[in-house]
Amino acid sequence: MATSEETLLKEYYLSLSAEADEIAELKLNAAIRKGITRSKRFNMSLKARYVLGSVAMLAILLLFVFPWGSEALKPRSGALSPQVTVQDMKWFEAYSKVAGSDSTVNSALAAGLIKPISGATAETDGYVLTVEAVAADRMGILFFYKLENKNLSASAYSLSVTTVADIELGQGAYFSSNPKAVSGVTRGYQKALWNRNYTKLPERMAVKLSVVGPVGGVVDGIQNFATTNEVYVPITIEQNAVAQSGETVSINRTMEIAGQDVEIGDVYIAATGIYVETAYSPQNSVEIFGLNSPHILLGGGNDFTALYSKASINVEGKQYLVFPGSELSPGTMKLQIDGINGLEESAQELIVDTDKKQIIKGPDDRLRITAASNTHSLIMEYQRPSNKSAGYIANVILDRTFKDGAGKLHTATYNSAVPTIDPAHADEKVPPIQYGYKLGTAELPQPLTFKIISYPNLIKGSAELTLRK
Repeated sequence: MATSEETLLKEYYLSLSAEADEIAELKLNAAIRKGITRSKRFNMSLKARYVLGSVAMLAILLLFVFPWGSEALKPRSGALSPQVTVQDMKWFEAYSKVAGSDSTVNSALAAGLIKPISGATAETDGYVLTVEAVAADRMGILFFYKLENKNLSASAYSLSVTTVADIELGQGAYFSSNPKAVSGVTRGYQKALWNRNYTKLPERMAVKLSVVGPVGGVVDGIQNFATTNEVYVPITIEQNAVAQSGETVSINRTMEIAGQDVEIGDVYIAATGIYVETAYSPQNSVEIFGLNSPHILLGGGNDFTALYSKASINVEGKQYLVFPGSELSPGTMKLQIDGINGLEESAQELIVDTDKKQIIKGPDDRLRITAASNTHSLIMEYQRPSNKSAGYIANVILDRTFKDGAGKLHTATYNSAVPTIDPAHADEKVPPIQYGYKLGTAELPQPLTFKIISYPNLIKGSAELTLRK
């Protein structure tokens, strides 16, 4: 189940987009109809470069299933489910600081879906991993873990779930914090999503802890990292429980946004969040790279809670918007989308001359080629209009197959050594975002022609669809 570099990059930047304009559990009044909202905004830090360079490590997953019915997965009021006792909640005290404000966690906790477990622990070279509680469904897993580091130094780490043959079973990851195993005990939680239909998950698998550390010296200003330790915890799943989890609402309607059709299929409400199946009509005149500010409104009258999508995923050809869960009773559930990011086919062609440091044809003047570009390296910068708005997050991605001036095809690779923000522009109010591609070692005849497969071209428009009355 290999995932292309372009897909991983798109998912990464979409996740950043959601963080840029997230409005978590915000009570909205009638002003939401006028677009008056408060938001938390995050600027892309220089640390994002490391994340992009390690994009393959984004597949982080865990699965351990207990049986529950679909009724238990419906969003509820803040009161605990009758099945949840104070004793059931006691384990959560150690995690309240890292997870207490997460609406998905609160929703699953209130519904009694997060189950404490025991005995799921293993140790290797002073690293002890224990899985303490989980909630799983047809789309993903929410789990809580304790990591004890008996060593003196802190180390970066990632968690994943693999088959017994060490093949990844997950895609994407949502961390409670930047994971670092300090000396002593670290507690955290993660949500991760399946990379395949849940019916194809093996019953036996392993939770893998990968401890990452520097290897070798610093070369050209770049420090290489590699896995230095691994800890495996064997687990077993119950596929029947996964199959019965959650609630599915069939919509099968079309939303027209800025003259383009977006088809809405099923809505799946479960412990790990709310998932809306989407597809773009092949008859559209614009290739849609992403949707601007998709959000679900829960409530009624003038009192709504807004849940903003944190990511978009693809599972075996089906595309889903991922929304956080809510512990509020859904009442009326509406989907609102405030525009699209896309380009017409003619605007997707990018023609550059890396020798002359010149863009011959491009989508607009916000995209430039830097002076550091040469025959073997293409480095572009995209000038954002502002630091705010998910619609303007810089996600310029090129198809890796490109054509040289003689018509011969070549393959470019993403250059993780190029910093997201050039240090020379780091102090600017709105610094441009850089993108680098390695073009190979041959002397290529100019110009070079690429296809743009993702670009932050916001086309304004709004649409609303009632998912449940």
